[in-house]
Amino acid sequence: MSVPALHLAVELDGDGAHPAAWRRAHHSPGHLLTPRRVADVAAVAENAGFTLITLDDGALPPGSAPDPVGRIGAVERAAFVAASTSSIGIAPVVPVTYAEPFHVSSQLASLDHVSGGPGGW
Repeated sequence: MSVPALHLAVELDGDGAHPAAWRRAHHSPGHLLTPRRVADVAAVAENAGFTLITLDDGALPPGSAPDPVGRIGAVERAAFVAASTSSIGIAPVVPVTYAEPFHVSSQLASLDHVSGGPGGW
């Protein structure tokens, strides 16, 4: 009898779920949006034993007010992260509301190819 494996996933967007979580971070708000930070956090998640990371995306930028606005698309960030990880699954959230499903499938196929197989959606 085999024991089922425990699979853990983590979302890598921002500094936390609270809208003002970035204010208590130990880095500048400008560093939050850099691809290197996403790759570093993904490497930490992989070394901690997580099975999957997710990267959120949306058609509109984050809310107004003091929130940091602007980020690279989820598929592009996932492709960057794929180059710096080896075994963790990478699943970008890609809405098909404003993009044709053909384009989304092409992007995800490219991610799967670049990552060597652990790409998801």
